Amino acid sequence: MNRPDPDTHPPPSNRLSFRTWAESDHDLAISLWTNPEVMQFLGGTGTPQAAIERLRLEMQRQQQFGVQYWPIFRRSDGAFAGCAGLRPFHNEHAVFELGVHIARPFWSGRIGEEAARAVIAFAFNHLHARALTAGHNPDNTHSKALILRLGFQFTHLEPWGPLEIHHPFYRLEPSASSEPATDISTP
Repeated sequence: MNRPDPDTHPPPSNRLSFRTWAESDHDLAISLWTNPEVMQFLGGTGTPQAAIERLRLEMQRQQQFGVQYWPIFRRSDGAFAGCAGLRPFHNEHAVFELGVHIARPFWSGRIGEEAARAVIAFAFNHLHARALTAGHNPDNTHSKALILRLGFQFTHLEPWGPLEIHHPFYRLEPSASSEPATDISTP
């Protein structure tokens, strides 16, 4: 994989803009990753210090791999809407995991879907990803519905987090249709 410029990020979508995280983004990181509603299915509410550590991890990923969960902002007024992006998946060459964390005020209007579609296009068109993966907490029906709307196909269950709860994982190939997928993750 060719590493892109360390400041590269997806181009704007209709309603959203992306940029890379900066050390000065402590308040944004804390507002997102300490919110109990946002973090309900993402490992639980973190502390402000854990949110700052996550911010630094995202910045490190950008430097090392050219990807991160980029902060997203509403274009009309610059309001912080959360983050959406990529991280390397299990050391597979040019395979990334897609993630979307949306701030509570933006849970309606399919902001997460718009951000995810922009990241997917960036991954395949700019980074030349071979595939994308996505997973979700088995109790998070909204994330499951989003992943299926994006065209991902179920592949396997994988233990995740400190409790090693088996999360469904899905895969999207560059040539895959964006038609909703059939869910086969539950009997």
